[in-house]
Amino acid sequence: MNLDVFLSLFSLMLISLAVFVASKKLNFPYTVLLVIVGSLLVPLSQIEYFNFITSFKLTPELLFFVFLPILIFESAYNMNIRSVTENIYSISLLAVVGLITSALFIGITGYYLFQWAGFAVPILVLLLFGAIISATDPVAVLALFKEYGAPHRLTLIFEGESLFNDATGFAMFLVILDLIIHGFHGTSSVVSAFISFTTMLGGGLIFGVLMGFLFAKLIEVVKGHEHLEITLTLLVAHLTFVLTEVISEHIVIAGQHLRLSSIIATLVASMVIGNFGRYKMSPGVEDYMERFWGYFAFVTNSLVFILMGLLFTDLAIDMNVAIMPILLGIAVVLVGRAVAVYPLLWLLNKLGVEDYSPQLDAPFGLGQPAWIAGSYHGVADSRRSDCPGLDIFLQREKLRCCCNHCQHLFHLTV
Repeated sequence: MNLDVFLSLFSLMLISLAVFVASKKLNFPYTVLLVIVGSLLVPLSQIEYFNFITSFKLTPELLFFVFLPILIFESAYNMNIRSVTENIYSISLLAVVGLITSALFIGITGYYLFQWAGFAVPILVLLLFGAIISATDPVAVLALFKEYGAPHRLTLIFEGESLFNDATGFAMFLVILDLIIHGFHGTSSVVSAFISFTTMLGGGLIFGVLMGFLFAKLIEVVKGHEHLEITLTLLVAHLTFVLTEVISEHIVIAGQHLRLSSIIATLVASMVIGNFGRYKMSPGVEDYMERFWGYFAFVTNSLVFILMGLLFTDLAIDMNVAIMPILLGIAVVLVGRAVAVYPLLWLLNKLGVEDYSPQLDAPFGLGQPAWIAGSYHGVADSRRSDCPGLDIFLQREKLRCCCNHCQHLFHLTV
């Protein structure tokens, strides 16, 4: 790692601050403006004195093991478990059933649509793409909710969905990836995929609870030592994530790797700390925690989104060839999201299992923003680089990445 990397990192942080100020003056979403500015930095980096700008890169390891635990903890720490359980039907249906429905719709419909348009894309590749793109992360939408005083429950459902469907999307991604690498063998593959999927979610939940209460106890033990208490909250996020990955990689039962969802584990551990561990902290630390983690999340989001812009424009793609698949992909994703959202919310409303207020009367109150909320993933896509066998299968890898990044920009802007 040379000096150019550090110069790039701190320069990007400085540029992000300028973008934040500009977004406030222009009344424009900060994250969207960051992606646009990041895209504009690539031509600037061609100038001799500014070619260091692109030296700091958003690698899968950096995103997954450094940035992602911070973002998960900051959101989950402030989620009230009672509020989540009161809205568990909305959150779980959108995060699990909705994501699976959207991914399957994108994969199956996209397969026939791309064939009709003359693009021979394997159905498993499109299902993989569906798992990647269906996970929502409506950062810009949530920022607007806070700015304009949207109902707290609406914000809670959106944030809960975005956190939990990270785990669902990534679990589905790994299951489909396994089918791509090892092939589909009928019923045995379906059963294996189902077991793997449920183990990842259930095992991640159990491990997250254990890690959360363990660190809550450690916080109680060091109570009165403010720096140790804050450091333990930093460690619970990253150690839970990393240890879950270690378990998934090294523990084998009956010839199968015991896969746990690192996202679910970190999410649950963070919620335990936020709802139980925070009462074990010194009063001064508890008050400081939101500012401490809010700052870390701000820096992380700033770097992730500006680096997304750099990644997008760095793709060597002939847009004359890619424009048709991109437009088809956007259309399929939007329709798939609608298919996943509206029927589920209509069903919830008819069954009356949750007490909807007039502002959230589904499908049109919650349905409209839930449908259009952007997707950014990033998370599952980054794991592709850990699987060398996949590149052989993905004949149109650059085209797929281009469609993926274009849809990220499209959703962010919408």
